[in-house]
Amino acid sequence: MMKNLLLSLLLITGLASCTTNATIITISPKVSNPDIIGNGAEWDPYCEAVQWGSPLTDQMWATIFERTDKMGMSIVRCMINSPFRYYDKKTGSFKKEQNSESLLKVLEYCQKNNIAVMYGEFNPPAPELKKDPKWIKMSIEYLNYLVADCGFTCIRFFIPTNEPDGNWSMYDGDYQMYRDIVEMFNKEIKSYPALASHIRFAAPDVVLGYKNPKYDMDNSAWISRTSEIDSLVGVYEIHAYPGYKQVRSGEFARMFREVAQSVPKGKKIILGEAGYKPGREEDSLENKSHFERLQATPLIENKEGADCNMRVYDFEYGLDMALLAMEVMNNGGAGVAVWMLDDSHSVGDTGEAKNLKIWGMWNIFGEKVWKMKDEEKIRPWYYAWSLMCKYFPAGSDILTPGEILDKDIKVVAAVKDDKLTIALLNLSTEKKVLHINLPKTIQNASMYTYKKDTGVNDYSLDPARSGLTAEKVLKTDIAACSLLVVTEL
Repeated sequence: MMKNLLLSLLLITGLASCTTNATIITISPKVSNPDIIGNGAEWDPYCEAVQWGSPLTDQMWATIFERTDKMGMSIVRCMINSPFRYYDKKTGSFKKEQNSESLLKVLEYCQKNNIAVMYGEFNPPAPELKKDPKWIKMSIEYLNYLVADCGFTCIRFFIPTNEPDGNWSMYDGDYQMYRDIVEMFNKEIKSYPALASHIRFAAPDVVLGYKNPKYDMDNSAWISRTSEIDSLVGVYEIHAYPGYKQVRSGEFARMFREVAQSVPKGKKIILGEAGYKPGREEDSLENKSHFERLQATPLIENKEGADCNMRVYDFEYGLDMALLAMEVMNNGGAGVAVWMLDDSHSVGDTGEAKNLKIWGMWNIFGEKVWKMKDEEKIRPWYYAWSLMCKYFPAGSDILTPGEILDKDIKVVAAVKDDKLTIALLNLSTEKKVLHINLPKTIQNASMYTYKKDTGVNDYSLDPARSGLTAEKVLKTDIAACSLLVVTEL
């Protein structure tokens, strides 16, 4: 009898131990962030390809579209440099169809796949034109050509200039000058019937955490001032390039939430550019990988002035980008467009191929321009980001997660058409057992994984498991350093 009692006690203790070792996650059915715009990427239309004498071939486009088909993006930020498009630098004249083919290809794809586009211009075609009605008339005539003549109603938001708060911008942080051009652009937009009722601004396009030393205006102040012209704004849009520990510690979430609270009621805020900025002192491990790769690459001559993050080659970058999206959606953001889809679509104002901006998921011109075929291969973070795009689509409602005691586990959950999606991150080096208290019964769900031990040739967007059903609690393991997505979509 004593022996049986001891066995019973051991069994009870063992069961209690299993339960105690599990990380408990509770997801409330309460919606914290309704009707998001969704996630996607910066996808500029390969403006510099004409200068290189290397337009995209049909096969290159087919490769790009095969990859983007699997991503399921909801939002694209597409920016042009007008001298590579409608503006003739020699004569200062307007040439509507100049070098338009690649831009039309990108917009055709977005139109076909119901992807909302934030379209705009990086800079005026010349500094002296930054407030010139001549440029504004040309720019909006070109926008009308795209929307009305070509039928690209996927363009929903217009961005008149990139990062006007920056000391690198032609507007150098001068908010009043920025507001003046927005109002000038809006006046011109109203003169085109197809644009007047359709196009609103994505504004103010400023950088989170940056403050121009010339002006006493932080990001919240830019949002607050822009709200004075709220009727012109379709979506509040900012950029973010935080550090790794800044995001993992929750500091980025606090900063983003503070800015999001400045957005007028009824409007949304989105990250129109997003990535991780290398070089912060506290990110020593990540910096080591970045700088070692930077010194080794022949694609960037100016190492000191390099505009890149070489960790895009590393598996871990996918985890960090997924975490960034989680923090944005859990703190009131309507989505994230990452910087960027493809290295070769945004080389810079000069179009020089010798200093590439390496931020993308591949470089489609790897062989054609740089004689480096391997650069055309998909990098690992594409797979993580595709999961965050496809399974958190436009119209999703973000749910409220409870507090998680294990700080290495991160979660975001959403419902779309009464179908549940849960994304989970394990930032630790150990496998974890999860017990997830569900807000609703899940039926016929699929499970997707992004984990390091998969190997570079075996990353997949196919489900690891299918046909999952759970009524109240979903019990599962999550691998060390991995992303796990469970979805009914």
